[in-house]
Amino acid sequence: MLQNVAFSFNQPTPLLEALIQFANEFKQDPTPVSFLLDEDTEPFVPENVYEALRQKNVFQTLRGQQEDAQEFMSYLVDGISQEMADILFQHQLKLSDRKTDDVSNAGGESEWQEVGPHNKASIVRDSSDTLVETPITKIFGGSIRSTLTVPHSVSAPSTRGRHSGKARPSSNREPFQWLALDISSDSVMSIEQALDEFVAPETIEGYTNIYGESVNATKQILIEKVPPVLVLHLKRFVFCHNEGVQKVQKFIQYPQELQLSPDWLAKSTAASKHRNAKYRLESVIYHHGSQASGGHYTCDLRRSEKAWLRFDDIDITILDSVDKVLDEKKDRSAYILFYTIC
Repeated sequence: MLQNVAFSFNQPTPLLEALIQFANEFKQDPTPVSFLLDEDTEPFVPENVYEALRQKNVFQTLRGQQEDAQEFMSYLVDGISQEMADILFQHQLKLSDRKTDDVSNAGGESEWQEVGPHNKASIVRDSSDTLVETPITKIFGGSIRSTLTVPHSVSAPSTRGRHSGKARPSSNREPFQWLALDISSDSVMSIEQALDEFVAPETIEGYTNIYGESVNATKQILIEKVPPVLVLHLKRFVFCHNEGVQKVQKFIQYPQELQLSPDWLAKSTAASKHRNAKYRLESVIYHHGSQASGGHYTCDLRRSEKAWLRFDDIDITILDSVDKVLDEKKDRSAYILFYTIC
């Protein structure tokens, strides 16, 4: 149980304050982990963190209730980032000495024309301009570029000397804090193959172009900006029409070092500096069980260059080899992977 420290949920950043208080309970100890694991100590119970989460409209969670790990992480990280954004917004108001409406209207989605490979022009829209940059977005925040290519016409005559059937792409730049990877295809057996699937062009049949004609459009998502911490969410749970939500049980290989392929990156100036980006595995969250409606979560965490720890509720185990993190496990499936840029 946490020490009885004065705490108020009436302050503007209750979640941040509760997490800081919880983190301060952990003290550095020079004692080797192998000796500490033999001690019979009571685990910390973050009561204030539970209560702060319940203050959020999206979080009506009661203590002890089963939660999906990725969904819980999403709400938690978004909650922290939003409190930080509110602080930065108020700070901006004080510095600018302007009215709230003036500042809040300063952002918005921007649009411009960009010349890409082979001198092809495309329209680019950036929806990330409306977001306030916070320490959370600086750690986890990247961006993807979604490009839609639609033929102008398949039958209309040429106008102004230009072929009317020429496709003109338009792109949306969107922020992300993790990438959700579809692993349901039989061809996907590794993280690299899942990323290949993530960026593969998708044909949209029956798309209505500006002439009102039905054409085949192409949509493709590529990574434009990579974050310091890359979070990969493996979509283990899929909906089947006859059986409802089912878990994808198969083993997905994931490397200790992940080298980004140029095929995953957008063909833009912003993405060019990430061509040789390499990531190192830091943590794996596993889901135990065969059902989407329940199960159990455990975590492997890199403690040092060669040392890993396995967390299973209050039980902590020292792993003597990284192979125990990377190898297939019969009782659990990798669900969320955390990589840090090298």
